[in-house]
Amino acid sequence: MSEDADRQREEAYLDLLGRHGRIAPAVARLYTPPGEDAADLEQEIRLQWWRSLAGFSGRAMASTWMYQVALHTALTFQRRRYRRLRPDPLDHAESVPDPAPPPGGREDRRRSALHGALARLAPGERALAYLWLEECSHEEIAAVSGINANTVGVRLHRIRRRLKDILAPGEEEK
Repeated sequence: MSEDADRQREEAYLDLLGRHGRIAPAVARLYTPPGEDAADLEQEIRLQWWRSLAGFSGRAMASTWMYQVALHTALTFQRRRYRRLRPDPLDHAESVPDPAPPPGGREDRRRSALHGALARLAPGERALAYLWLEECSHEEIAAVSGINANTVGVRLHRIRRRLKDILAPGEEEK
């Protein structure tokens, strides 16, 4: 690769990070317990973005491509970690940290409850829920997940119903 091509690739990468870099820490928080693993996964996601940038043709939106790479990387990371540790998947479900809790009150409890509920979903469901919470369209979610948009709608309906069931006991605290 020439020096110009290297520079262009680096500029494109930094531009993508500037516009959509928040995807890496958000996905890392969803797929790892608090602590060192989240930072490792975030770094792995950024590395995979860099490695696969040359293959990004621009046919999809950049954010769609970045979600796809991030979620694939997170699932692979989690499978490797699971094989290594074989932990109980619900050990840390209720202690998933809130990324940016507002100070005090009901909103803190609601946000923490949502993160706890997301942690109780299966990894594939969590990915769909995350993309839905990020306000991605069914078509964008389909492009990231590799399933058709109608199936996305059905699965999201089931996921929302499950989240409602999980969160229902906490609703009395309002």
